[in-house]
Amino acid sequence: MHYSFVIFLFPIFAHASDIDNCNQIHDANQKHICLALATLNVNECEKITNLDLRSTCVFKVRDGQRAVNSFHPMK
Repeated sequence: MHYSFVIFLFPIFAHASDIDNCNQIHDANQKHICLALATLNVNECEKITNLDLRSTCVFKVRDGQRAVNSFHPMK
């Protein structure tokens, strides 16, 4: 019973470490890209000032969202 609880919480801890690594980046644009890819959140991409980096970020996040949504373990 306790092992299932630990296995359930492991992805949460792994995700938190990705966000912590992103928060250590000093360049604002790179930090927003890192946070957007770690959370798959397009709103982080909107904070990027460089338009080329912003569009690249949006495409990468959307690809990540599609990859997550296309996973069907029952098929």
